[in-house]
Amino acid sequence: MSLIDLSGSFLLINKKVLSQEAGYQVKQLGLENDLIERIKKSSYFDPIQGQLDQLLDPQSFTGRAPQQVDLFLEKWVRPALADEESRQAIRKSQRVELSV
Repeated sequence: MSLIDLSGSFLLINKKVLSQEAGYQVKQLGLENDLIERIKKSSYFDPIQGQLDQLLDPQSFTGRAPQQVDLFLEKWVRPALADEESRQAIRKSQRVELSV
C-alpha cells in the first residue's frame, strides 16, 4: 500500500514531501539534491519505510523504454550501420555540438 492510499490525498503528500526544501538546497545553495534522504528521514513516511527503496527504484519509472530502445536499434540503427553507403556518410560526417 502506497502513502497515497494511506493518506487519501495526493495534495497532502506533495505538501509533506520536502521537495521545496530540497529544491532550495539545489537552486539557491548549489548543493546536491537530497530529497530522497529527506524522505527517508521524515517520520511522515514511516508507514512505507520498508517500501521506499522499491518505490524509488528508477527502473519502475522507465516503462517500456528498454524494449523500445532495443527495437529501435534492431529496426533502424543496425541496418543503417550495416549499409556501406551509410557507413561512408558517417565516416565523412563532422562532430556536432548541441547546446540546450
